[in-house]
Amino acid sequence: MENIDWRIRLAGGAIMMIGGILSVIHALELRSSGEDFNQFGILAMLAIWGGCDWIIKGIQGKK
Repeated sequence: MENIDWRIRLAGGAIMMIGGILSVIHALELRSSGEDFNQFGILAMLAIWGGCDWIIKGIQGKK
């Protein structure tokens, strides 16, 4: 994974962060309607975590 350009890492991280935020919004909508929202909550946490990791690695690779 060291061969990935830092710009691609930043873009991928941003896309995962946006996906995580959208998953949080959807999970909160499901929670307010009384439905099961755990799957979307876990998806949101993983996407945000992965997005942060890729953004940090992209910033470190830029140097």
